[in-house]
Formats: sequence, structure tokens, C-alpha cells
Amino acid sequence: MKKATFIVGLLLVIAVLAACAVPVTPEPTKPPAPAATSVPAPAATTAPQPTKAPEATKPPAPTAAPVATGPKVLRLARGTYPDIIDPQKSSFGIEIEVLKLCYEGITAIDAKGNIGPGAADKWTPSADGKSMVFHIREGLKRADGTAMNASDYEYALKRVVDPRVTGKQYADIVHDVKGAGALIEKEGAKLAAADLDKLFAGYGVKADDAKRELTVSFEYPVGFWHYIAYTWVTYPTDKKASEASQDAWWTKPEGHKCNGPYTIKTIEEGKRIVYEANPNYWRGKAKIDRIEATYIQDEVQRFTAYTKGEFDEVDVTSATLAQVEADAKLKAEFYRYPAAITTMIAFNNVIKPFNDKNVRMAFSQAFDREGWIRDVSKGIGKPYTRWIPPGVPGAQPTVAGAPATDAAKAVETLIKNGYGTADGKKVDCAKLGDLKITYAGTAANHARFQFVAGNFVRVFNCPITLEPVESTVMTALTKDPKTNPQISRQGWIQDYPHPQNWLSVYWKCDAFAKRYSYCNKDLDTLMGKADQTLDFAAAVILYQDAEAMLLGDVPGAPTNYTENLYLLKPYVIGPKDNQSSSDAEWIGEWGPVHTYDVDLSKVPDSYPKK
Repeated sequence: MKKATFIVGLLLVIAVLAACAVPVTPEPTKPPAPAATSVPAPAATTAPQPTKAPEATKPPAPTAAPVATGPKVLRLARGTYPDIIDPQKSSFGIEIEVLKLCYEGITAIDAKGNIGPGAADKWTPSADGKSMVFHIREGLKRADGTAMNASDYEYALKRVVDPRVTGKQYADIVHDVKGAGALIEKEGAKLAAADLDKLFAGYGVKADDAKRELTVSFEYPVGFWHYIAYTWVTYPTDKKASEASQDAWWTKPEGHKCNGPYTIKTIEEGKRIVYEANPNYWRGKAKIDRIEATYIQDEVQRFTAYTKGEFDEVDVTSATLAQVEADAKLKAEFYRYPAAITTMIAFNNVIKPFNDKNVRMAFSQAFDREGWIRDVSKGIGKPYTRWIPPGVPGAQPTVAGAPATDAAKAVETLIKNGYGTADGKKVDCAKLGDLKITYAGTAANHARFQFVAGNFVRVFNCPITLEPVESTVMTALTKDPKTNPQISRQGWIQDYPHPQNWLSVYWKCDAFAKRYSYCNKDLDTLMGKADQTLDFAAAVILYQDAEAMLLGDVPGAPTNYTENLYLLKPYVIGPKDNQSSSDAEWIGEWGPVHTYDVDLSKVPDSYPKK
């Protein structure tokens, strides 16, 4: 999602839119004094003896190079600054990466997608699958030392469905909880206190602090809720801070009462977020004292700063891959591995002409997926017409998905469905109407979106407007159905390795599908049936049927799945051993961050001294 400059035959619109100890220098080694020369006394009866030569002076031992003694710092080169850092409102990976460092959910997930203990040290599902009891561990604290209990997590799970808290993006992820739907659908409504109390009385989340237990009850049997329990919607937002300012509490470090491996020290909006190790983290204080995330939109500028030693980690993109592959030193620091990320040409399904499925089909047929991977992505990723990527349970990478690339068929589809000229030989651009692609504007993105627009112009011979906007503006636009662009490039990063995360969480009418104004009640019913099926093998078959129905609607045109590509300095220990297919922001972001370390004996002179 970025910017463009020009395309022949296109209309182009450019929217203007700790003080630390300084390393001690060892005292210079003093050379040993030469041994005293002895002069024998003269003998009365003999001639004087020759004077002995002085003993050779030993050279001083070489001075050992000083080892860095400052703090251990991980310097992350990041791209787009987060739009919002609120556990119950955030939805983009750039937002969630901040939350993961600061907070921890009821359960926790590792780099391989396995669920383990988090705030809860154990949990018990009921025999019928309709409830789950989580036991909150003894001694759990926030970074400031405040004791925590089950009620902290009850508040988080109530806040994510609270009608008074507007702008929530992930609320539908808890739709299985008893009474959640009735609360979610009232978002923004002005309810009488008695009516709100009644709705919450029927909500299936109850805390018992005396027993340190949180009970979650469901509308029907659910077999995957231990995955939901790790997500950011369960992160324990501080009640006092959030209720003082629901829309701004998260903008200041003091608003975040962290319970994760790090706490937020400083926030420079649009520029930098600095984290410090949480001394009260239940797993133990992190080995790396500080993490600095610096935001630079231009990917080439980020890359250049890394090569100069200003960062310890950076993403590698199609704009920088060739430089990495041509440099032996960089290749030794390069990591490339599969990513559970699918991208698509996204359509706002109520803006003409994309309210017509036939038009959406035609644009899916028109897009040159092979050319995108070859010429734009420089070989990063693979062309794809399905939604669930390879490696995820239920994925069917060899089965046909959305309409495949075929330029001639794309034109034929439009002509046969009322968008052709009177002679039926070509597309009538007036019938298609205005077409506009909106994207986050950066230098490297100009060429990318020239390719996208140029592709469609070449196939349909109709003009397209390119609208680049600031990256943070683009993030905000996509969250609201009223502002979600007519055409854009969007996608999904896996939260956990379950087909429910790819289908129900994203494509239900009240979930992210509403961003695109897409809603298929039959699809909702089918996904709901899959969600309620405790036999996983049987559930997978239902999810596969649901994916087929989804792709038949073409709410967006899947184009490819991608890969994770990162550079990491060799003195940073841990991230390379904890690579995850969900690492959309930095290598090792889903691993045990508190165990990561820095070998200070190998850091360069440019490494922070304080």
C-alpha cells in the first residue's frame, strides 16, 4: 500500500495529503623498571672486572580491548507508525507488535503457534465444550507492582464488547461468548444504564477473584477458545486510565500499565517508541534492557541505516533484495522463510462498479499475478487465488480459487455483463465509471501501484486514478466502511494456525468483512457450523466449503501469499532461532522475547553506550 507518480493513459491524482555507566577505560600498562645494574667492588689484589650488561627490559603485555559495558539494546527499524495502540481497538500488525511487547493475555502463543500458559497457569474446558475456566496465576503483577487478578481480564473482555467504547476492530473475535453479539451490535448506541446492565448480566464472562478464576461461557460448543484467550483483546487495559479518556489514554506511556516482558518508556508520535524491561514480569526480567522502535516509512532509507550500523534489524523488500544478495556480509545476516500472509486486490463492495460481482470477477481475471511476483516483488512470494495460505490446516493450494489470471476472459466477462460498447467488441469505460486506487504513499510504492493501475488500464483500456496518501492515513481509511477505498491492496496476517482465524474472524458480516461492505448470511451460517464442530477433521471440511463459497463471491481478488525477509545483526541472540510464519513486523517477534540477548563483546562502535 504505497504511492505512485505517473502512468501513460491514466488519470493521476496525488493527494497531499537512563543514564548509564560509560565504559571504563583500563589504565595503561606500566612498563617494568629495568633491573638495577650491579657494580662489583674493586678487589685489592685483582684487576677490576667488567661491568655486567643490564638485563633486557620485558615489553609490556598488550592491553585488552575494552568490552562494551552499557545497556543491552535492540534497535528495530520499523515502517508505518501505528494508528492506535489500544488492546480492544487495534487490528493491524503494526499496532499489535507494540501491544505484544507491553502486555500478555490469558494464554500465550509461541513461534510455532502452540498455546501455553500466560496470565493463566492452567485452564479447564467443560465436557460439553460450552465453557472454559482459567486460573490466574498467583503473584501476577503489572510493571508498577500492582497486583493482578481475574477481574483485570474480565474488564478487558467486557471492554471489547462495551457499546460505549467505539472504534473497536476485533470485537467479533469473541462472538462465540454468550451474550457477546447483543452487546457488539449496540456499539455507539446510547443505552439507559439499566439496559446496559441487563446486557452485561447476560454476558458470559465472570471473574471470581477469591478463587483467581475467570469463567468464559459460550453460546454453543467451542473447541478453539484457548487460541482466542491469547489475543490482544484479552490484554488487561488499565480500567482507571482507559475510563479517564477512552480515546486518548493509550497515547501516553503512563496510560499503559504493562504486564508483559516490557513496559513503554517513551512515545514520540510518528517517530519512535522506546520500551524498557519489566522488572515484574512473571517469567523473569528480559535480558535485553531496552528496545527502540524507530519509524521510517521509506524502506530504502531504513535499509541504508541498517548497513551503517544504526539498527540491529530491518525488513528486506523487493527494493532492497538485490543489494542483499550481492553483498556477502549482508547475505550472512539475511533470513528468508515462509509467511502465513495472503494479500488481495480489495474492493469496496458497495461502491460502483464493484457492487457487481461480475466486475469483481473481471478484475480478478485481469490482474497479472505472475507479473506481480516476477517484476514487482522480485520473486518474493507466490501467485495465489485462494485465501488460506499453504501450511495452515485446511489450506488447498492446488485447488482453483478466485477467477484466475486471463486478460481476454476479463474483457469478455465485462462485455457479457453489460459493460461493453454497442458493437460488443470492447469495454465501455463510461459504463464502468470512475476507478480509483488508494494506497500508502512511499517512494518505493509508486512503481508498485503504477504496475497495478497499468495492468488494469492495459487490459480494459480505461483510465484509473492513483491516490497516494500518508501511511497512517491509509490505515485509518481502511478501518471504516465509509472511507475504505474503492480499490486497494490489503491482506491478512495469521493470528493463530486455525482455519477459523482465516474465515470466521475475517469474513463474518460483523467482522472485518464489514470494512469492505461485504456480507453473506449463508457464509456466516456455514462458518458458524464449522466453529461449533468439535471434531477438528469434520470442522476442516466445513471450513473448506466456506472458503469455496467466499471465493465464489470475490469480495476481493487474492493475488499471492508472501514470505518473511529480514536482516539481523549477528550479535543479537534469539530471534533467528524463533522464526514464525506470523513474523510480519520483525524476525522473532512471536518468540520468547524476554530470553533474547545481545553479545556486547561483538557490537560495533556505533552501538548505544547509554
